[in-house]
Formats: sequence, structure tokens, C-alpha cells
Amino acid sequence: MSTFESLKYRNFRWLWLGQTTHALALWAQIIALPLLVLEITGNDPAQLGAVIAVRVVPTLLLGLWAGVVADWFNRRTILLITKWSNLFLSIFIAVLVAFGWVELWHLYVWQALRGASQVFDQPARYSMIPSILPDHLVTNAMALLSSTQNIMRIVGAAGAGLIAEYFGLSGAFIVIAVMAALSTATTHMLRVETHKRPGKAGLRGMAAGLAEGARFTVGHSTIRGVLIISLIYFTFGMSYMQVFVPLFAVEVLDIGRSGLGFMLALTGAGALVTALTIAKTQPVRLGVILPLGVAAMGIALFVFSLTSYLPGVAGIIVPLVVIVVVGALQTTFMSLSRALLLHAAPPEMRGRVLAFISLDRAMMAAGGAVGGVLAAWQGVQLTQMVFGLICAIGGISVFIFLGDLRRYVTPRPDEPAAAGPESARAAGASEVTSASPD
Repeated sequence: MSTFESLKYRNFRWLWLGQTTHALALWAQIIALPLLVLEITGNDPAQLGAVIAVRVVPTLLLGLWAGVVADWFNRRTILLITKWSNLFLSIFIAVLVAFGWVELWHLYVWQALRGASQVFDQPARYSMIPSILPDHLVTNAMALLSSTQNIMRIVGAAGAGLIAEYFGLSGAFIVIAVMAALSTATTHMLRVETHKRPGKAGLRGMAAGLAEGARFTVGHSTIRGVLIISLIYFTFGMSYMQVFVPLFAVEVLDIGRSGLGFMLALTGAGALVTALTIAKTQPVRLGVILPLGVAAMGIALFVFSLTSYLPGVAGIIVPLVVIVVVGALQTTFMSLSRALLLHAAPPEMRGRVLAFISLDRAMMAAGGAVGGVLAAWQGVQLTQMVFGLICAIGGISVFIFLGDLRRYVTPRPDEPAAAGPESARAAGASEVTSASPD
């Protein structure tokens, strides 16, 4: 089984390329936005958490509907709309920063609009994957998409940190706008036939579909288990990325903007190795790996914060080593959780099931807001240690008490005959939209 097997399929290549440029813009933004907020507010962690949290509102209001939209409408069209919206917003904020017109309230509005746009992206993008690949390559595909995120984390985070250091934040936001344009262009190259609508057209039919999707998701014990561990992971684990790492770089380790980019690049290096390993091995005991991976990440976050108390240069070097482990454990969850959901959900439910885990940004923002407030009150290091302990205890508890999740096994990569009917139909097609390799 080749590590890059899924890239033999034309439509996945374009989806992968679109994700590559999108990820580069995302990681550059993760560097640039916190630095901009801290610059405007004078290093106020509460304001930083609040700006991140603004994305909660549109995600909570529209997140579940995004899954219905992904099941009811053409997913390529949905992706194009989100890409164009993101492009216009990226150009808008780049102009404000470049001309020195940006104010704090602009960032709140920008975050809300981007959240409203991007909430539709993940369900449409990920639910498209089983339609363009055989079932036995889904885990491979998710790992390759994660590897893209991690390569761009190295390039985008380190590059944006250096650009911000030497060319100012306006340079970083210009790069973000350029990457958004490239992502839009590659998405236009997708040639994917629309899928059959699973219910009646119109708002009433979609509302019924939303209720049906919620009942199925909550009632399916394995999917419910993934959502529970996701709640813990995104709320208390992933807040380190957008809130704690910038604060550690600026306030605790005192390594500045370029140091912040270097820290996130280190997490990307660890994550890249893990993602490629998953793509090659394609593990099947995902229900075991997910909760134990979250527990291990929580322990790593605790150790990361604890070692920052070490005296002298050790208080910088040791945390930077530990942050590599954090990145490696992070990508384990990001790729395998979505792969499990795609395997567990029937084709007509994929968009609605994925919409629940696509609330990750809302949970991350909520955790970031709480983390920012607690960091301002009790200190950055202590708050990060508490969040790490919550992840560790939560992951172990899910592993012990949720037996259906623990026992779940995905199709083995050497058993393509286990692929579902949708993939079998796709594999037999001859058009460019088929799941046949080039």
C-alpha cells in the first residue's frame, strides 16, 4: 500500500492541492492574527481569547445546518462559495492592515464573517472524499490531508513569523490573501458529479433532514463517542494553538514573533511524521487510538507548560522539544476522527454527521476564550497545565467507559472488497468524476 495511494485519483489531487493552499493561509493567519490583536491591545490575553471566540457565534448558529446543506446541494458549488468568500475577506483585511486602518472592532467583524463562511467548508469537503475514492482509501486520504496541514504549518507558521518580524504584519496578511486566491483556483478544477438529495427539497425538508441527522448521530454509540472525545480535545487541547502558544512565545519564553512561528513549525514537524505514518500503515483500531491519543496529548501539554519553569536556557529548549510531541499527537486525532466518522456514517448522512465534528472551531474558540480569561487571572503556565490535565483525564475516561467506541474497527486497507456500495459504483465509473486512478 503506497503512502500516497489516494493521489493517483485526479479529483483527490485537486482537493488536496486546494487544501494545501488553504492550509498555508490558515497557518499564516494563526500566526498573524494573535500578533495583531496583541499589538493593538498591548498584550491583553482576554481580548485575544475574545477575538478567537467570535467565531463561536456563526458556527453555533449555522454549523449543523452546514451538514444539511452538504447533503442537499452540490458539494463542489458549496466549496467554491466558501473559497470566494474567504478570498474577498482576506483581501479586505490585508488592505486594512497594509494602510494602517485596522482597529480591534474590524477583527471582531472579520472573524464573525469568516466563521459564517468557513462553517460550510468542512462538511462539504470531507463528505466528498468517499465519493471520489474507494472506501479502503478513506483513512489514507484523511492522513494525506493532515500531512498537508502539517507541511503548511511548518512553512506557513515559520514563514509568517519571519515575514511579520521583518516585513510587518501587513506582509503576512498579503500572503494570506494570495494563498486564498490559489485555493479558489484549484477548487475550480474539481469535476465531481452531484449526489442524490436524501430528502425533500425546501426548508421544511431540510429541517426534517436536520432532525433526522441529529437523531442518528446521537443514537449511534460509536459516533456519539467520537463527538464526546472531540468536545474534550477541541475545547481543552486545541486552545493551545491559538491562545497559549502566542502567549508563551511573547510573555513566558520571550522569543518574539519569529519564535512563535518557529514553535508552531516544530509542532508541524512532529505532526507531519505522524500523518505520513498513518497514511502508510492505515490503522484500523481507531476507537482505541483516539481517546488514548487525547490523553497522551494532555500529558504532553502539561509537561510543556511545566518545563517552562526550568531555569535558564533549559526553560526554552525543553518546552520546544516537548511541543514537537504535542504536534505529533494532535494530528493523530485530527485525521483519524474524521476517517472514523466517514466509515461509520451511511453515505446519505455524511454531511450531517461531519457537521457535528465541524463544530471544532466553535469548541476551540470557546476553550480559547476561557483560556484567555483564566490566563489573565491565574497565569499562562498554570492555565495550560490545568487544560492538559482535563484532556488526560477525559481521554482515559472515554477509553474506559465507552466500550462501543473502543471496539470499533474500520475496513482494513488490504480488503478493498469491503468497500461500500457508493465506492463500488464510483470505482466502476469511467468519467473523470469516477474513483478510478489515472
